[in-house]
Amino acid sequence: MKPFYYSQYGPLFEDYLTLKKSLGYKCSNVWYSFRKFDRYIIKTKYTSIGLTKELCEEWRLQNPNEAGKSWYNRIQVIRSFSAYLQQLNYESFLPILPKIKSTYTPYIYTKKEITLLFNQCDNLCTQTTCYNSIVLIIPCLFRLLYGTGVRLGEALSLLCSDINVSEKYILLRNSKNGKDRIVPLSDSLTQACEDYLECRNRLPLRKKTDLFFVHPNGENCTNRQVYGWFRKILYKAGIPHQGKHQGPHIHHLRHTFSVHSLAAMAEVDLDLNYSLPILSVYLGHQSVASTDRYVRLTAEIYPSIMAKVNKALPLLYPDIFKQTSYETK
Repeated sequence: MKPFYYSQYGPLFEDYLTLKKSLGYKCSNVWYSFRKFDRYIIKTKYTSIGLTKELCEEWRLQNPNEAGKSWYNRIQVIRSFSAYLQQLNYESFLPILPKIKSTYTPYIYTKKEITLLFNQCDNLCTQTTCYNSIVLIIPCLFRLLYGTGVRLGEALSLLCSDINVSEKYILLRNSKNGKDRIVPLSDSLTQACEDYLECRNRLPLRKKTDLFFVHPNGENCTNRQVYGWFRKILYKAGIPHQGKHQGPHIHHLRHTFSVHSLAAMAEVDLDLNYSLPILSVYLGHQSVASTDRYVRLTAEIYPSIMAKVNKALPLLYPDIFKQTSYETK
């Protein structure tokens, strides 16, 4: 739903969002921050155009229970907007971005846990004939998330035309960093996609759609529905859920894919100079710096493998295990 702004900045917010969208940026978090900032402007009864230092310093204060990443993103949006005001010849202060250190450590599934998850996915069923159930989607979807490391949103956005089972790859369009990329499929994952596609072609789709993952009636599959089934699958697989920020979560399948892939490449003595760039491109990261944290995770889970790599390539990455700030998606 399009937000409505009440402060004097409303038209400028709209112009800024239009500009960002024209440049190919996704603005869901921007309009959300603008809505909060709009309410803040009304509350403070600030009437000028152009942000003062005092206003920005007060807005910059971290709210109680506000996560570091949310805090940083909130300030970054207003800082960017203030720079936009400067370009329009308004005198405006640029708030200083907070320095945050991430203590986030993703949950890495063991291979046994992955097997348990897949077994439970294959045994799902509904009590009655239900045309808005996603049990037919789950086995292929979860295998795709683990077998390719794609994000859940990327998987649910796939079209049937994006799945090439004959040449064993999928095409991801307009992913997180605004780029298209081709992701290869293994033989077993290709077979899982073929099996699901055969099942999909038999569904009584009441709504015409080219989406790959759909309800039996043709409706879109949402993140919330997948998360609901994921919690049930975790319970049935005997994998305890440790809390909102501890995991395990669906997105951790992406991290698990990365660690398991890096470990597999290390086992065949592939030089980290080659394996990290390969994994970085595969995951759709903008730089290797966003990927090298997986070396630390791999070293913690597979110390014998990384010991072999370090012996062959001493001091190749001397500081990598001290990294505390990294991309989480």
